[in-house]
Amino acid sequence: MGNREQRTRLAIAALAMLAVGIASAQEYPSKPIRYIVANSPGTLLDLTARIISPELSKTLGQPVVVDNRPSADSIIGYEAVAKAAPDGYTVGSILVGDLIILPLIRNDLRFDPVKDLPPVIAIAEGRFLLGSAASVPWKGFNELVAEVRANPGKYNFGTSSVIGRLYTEAILRDLGLTMVHVPYKSGGDYLRGMVSAEFHIGFIGESALLNFGEKARAVAVTGQTRLATFPSVPTFAELGQLRTRNNVFSMHAPAGMPKPIVDKLFSAAIQALQLPEVRAQYAKIRLEIVGAAPEAAARSMADTAKLFVEIANSVGIKPQ
Repeated sequence: MGNREQRTRLAIAALAMLAVGIASAQEYPSKPIRYIVANSPGTLLDLTARIISPELSKTLGQPVVVDNRPSADSIIGYEAVAKAAPDGYTVGSILVGDLIILPLIRNDLRFDPVKDLPPVIAIAEGRFLLGSAASVPWKGFNELVAEVRANPGKYNFGTSSVIGRLYTEAILRDLGLTMVHVPYKSGGDYLRGMVSAEFHIGFIGESALLNFGEKARAVAVTGQTRLATFPSVPTFAELGQLRTRNNVFSMHAPAGMPKPIVDKLFSAAIQALQLPEVRAQYAKIRLEIVGAAPEAAARSMADTAKLFVEIANSVGIKPQ
């Protein structure tokens, strides 16, 4: 077969696939859509899906049903989305950091988090704060750095997740500081450890820190702008610490979904995120609207994955 004839056949095949995709999108959806959440009801990952799903149902004309599939490290739920047919009838509520950390901590994955679960839209994001019990001898980030630098190995940092460890280790390495790592198996024990000063610094969510009141304080926060709830707390960007990220909640789909269907889902989600009542519900759980398109969300996801690999390699974290 000549090159010209081969190119012609490939072009015809591509046009045929495009036509199928357009036809599918015009008919889509013709049945309920399953929105898999790899976590328990009531968690932020679950609420992110439940806030937007009724509006998606209205716009798309079919029920969007939340399906909770909690498991250790969220693998069961994420894999269910990755292995589903890419026809638009299965999507997933994804916490991006938890997804892309999986290859760094697990050697039994049967899917590629980045390649097999592309984002449809980055819905919202939450902030991480670097917090301490109120009894520590510093009130701000620079005081913290000076105290720890003057007393290498005296103070410790706590974590209840690999992500928290990666961010803390990155800051310590960038500043040349030495602290002892205190790992916790559960988030509840970790929070109790923070407020009782079992460890001296650690990452914490906005709502959790607010609940502590005067028993705890923050010295820095992720993101580009300061939080209204903690206006005196500088961002890591202000402090020159750029290797931290917000907690991003996205809708993802199996790889290979026709673009017209992706576009239809994205359009329905963007429409929902513009509603004042939807925005108010996300604000109530301390999440900020993002609304990033698939391409932008994928770039951000890839950048964060690269960052995690870089820090994990420097720390010596290996999959098990």
